Amino acid sequence: MLSAELNEQNVDSELCFDKELRGKQTLTVAHGLWQWPSRQANELFLGKGIPYLLFPHGMLDPWFKRKYPLKHIKKQIYWWLKQGKILNQAKAVCYTTEEERRLGQSTFWPYRCEEQVTGLGIRKPPDPIPEEEILFKKFPILRGKRILLYLGRLHPKKGLDMLLKSFCRIGTENEFLMITGPLDEKDRYQQSLLAYSANWENILWTGMLEGNLKWEALREADALILPSHQENFGMVVAEALSVGTPVFLTDKVNLWREVESYGAGLVAKDNQEGIDHLVGSWKEKIHGGMTGSAHLCFEEKLHIRNAASKIIGLMRGFNFPTN
Repeated sequence: MLSAELNEQNVDSELCFDKELRGKQTLTVAHGLWQWPSRQANELFLGKGIPYLLFPHGMLDPWFKRKYPLKHIKKQIYWWLKQGKILNQAKAVCYTTEEERRLGQSTFWPYRCEEQVTGLGIRKPPDPIPEEEILFKKFPILRGKRILLYLGRLHPKKGLDMLLKSFCRIGTENEFLMITGPLDEKDRYQQSLLAYSANWENILWTGMLEGNLKWEALREADALILPSHQENFGMVVAEALSVGTPVFLTDKVNLWREVESYGAGLVAKDNQEGIDHLVGSWKEKIHGGMTGSAHLCFEEKLHIRNAASKIIGLMRGFNFPTN
């Protein structure tokens, strides 16, 4: 999406999924740490002098250090041997949010790099097709109900256990918690969630929704909720705000500062008390009137054109050709 937007802004950009980068470019943009893209970008810099920008995409978040201490020790060793040098030699390390930049500074040692917060985002969502009502045709039980939507992976770090506890305590028959994401009924964590909610008729597990069905779910939802213990950018936050849907999230979703500053949702701690507060506030409809703020937050912070413009600004500042 970033590459396509750069092309829209008259920068000659091309995606590469091949481990053997061709080396014809004047600048490489590498995504992620620990794997081949950053290594290849660094090798091109050392071998051919081609500079590179590097997006960590949340891989420097200290949550992983606390959650997986043995893996962290292995990564720290690799940091000393290679990965730390890759960051240090990048023309810039591009963070998607200020929170990601702040959190990334103390996870590995030594940490030395040129930091830039460029953002990320999505393009304008597709136009709605209201006459089709595909969501209510697929899930007629939702018609006329207030919908609190969770959309994402069903992983322990997402805090769904806390969300279920909160909603089961205070949800009424006119209020639905819609949980959307890929279901694996063999997964023990997901089994426990499904068992906990089995007796609640106003909790709907939809499985994965894609395309127009996903977008209609985002539009019809009264609000989106993300009770995560760790979330880097949270693309679904950008998607919800792009259609004017307010977002209820924890301060462990790195976009929380942007959402809070624009008044586009509500932020709480990633504990049971915090999630109780989010669900209770949704029930009390405190987000009424936030639709305009949601749209504005998307347009000014989370539209992909903003990130592309910042990348182009960096290129010009470094005297790199843009076409």
